[in-house]
Amino acid sequence: MLKRIGIIGDSIAHGFYDAEDLGWVARLGKMMLRAYSGRYVFSNMAQYGDNVADAYHRALNEVSSRKFDLIILNIGINDLRRRKNSDLQLDFSEGARIMYWEKLLEFLQSTGAEIVVADLLPVVEEKYTEDASLIRYNSDVVRYNEIIKDICAEYKILFFARYGRWKVRDLDSLYQDATHPNAEGHQLLAEEIFEFLQTNSLL
Repeated sequence: MLKRIGIIGDSIAHGFYDAEDLGWVARLGKMMLRAYSGRYVFSNMAQYGDNVADAYHRALNEVSSRKFDLIILNIGINDLRRRKNSDLQLDFSEGARIMYWEKLLEFLQSTGAEIVVADLLPVVEEKYTEDASLIRYNSDVVRYNEIIKDICAEYKILFFARYGRWKVRDLDSLYQDATHPNAEGHQLLAEEIFEFLQTNSLL
């Protein structure tokens, strides 16, 4: 019987800046097709620019109309835009983010699907140009990853932590800009997620 895998995310899951126009989701699909031919179908619901609130409302519409066996969440980096050199509160407050994560996970659990949440990757702060008005800081990413991890633990949902290993890599060779992987980066993401799913007996 075919199993359905759904992806909810932002421009990274959407595949931006992959020179082969695949992104990690399509690359993961190709790997799974080779390993498990005819057993899985993918629905990529990722949309560039989405934050966790957008993901919640998108899930209500798109997940409700389909039956998924596994849902992978890769969302959140757009929640962390901050004005350059600013200590002002983020536009999307921590309390609001926590509320939407809880609503999102509660809804997805109610569908009966297995859920995997992938953490946020590091950003390359020095790649933001001088005229960039909105940027992201790794200090915010680290804090947010801990929040998401704690919420996942509360809901007994698998959390895929990648930040630490990516932080020490040569991100200039894996990123197109400050936040988006290039083709090589997308391939590495696909390989890591494939291994994580296999290790946790989700395939």
